[in-house]
Amino acid sequence: MKIRDTIRINGEIWAVVDVAPALELAEMVAVILEDEGFNMIVKSGEVLSDPLSHLGVQSQLGTSYVLVRTNDTEKALELIAESVTDYEGEELEKIMTEMANEDNSKV
Repeated sequence: MKIRDTIRINGEIWAVVDVAPALELAEMVAVILEDEGFNMIVKSGEVLSDPLSHLGVQSQLGTSYVLVRTNDTEKALELIAESVTDYEGEELEKIMTEMANEDNSKV
């Protein structure tokens, strides 16, 4: 899936507004959207193809998606563009390592 792709979930059509390499990064974007009053869903890539995803079990690894109702797509994309820094390459690896280290220190 890519930005602006749509999917039907529980009878409603939702649009992808963010594609993240890990669930934690998608959740960061979701918090920004939620703070601005958007209804959103965060799903991992495996969950989108799993017919039992409604049970709430999600993988922490792999591509994750942030979805909003289709009528909020453009507003959400504008907010994300204003608020989120997209990391790539070495920067992304550094951020992912830091987040993993923080998670390990909590255990």
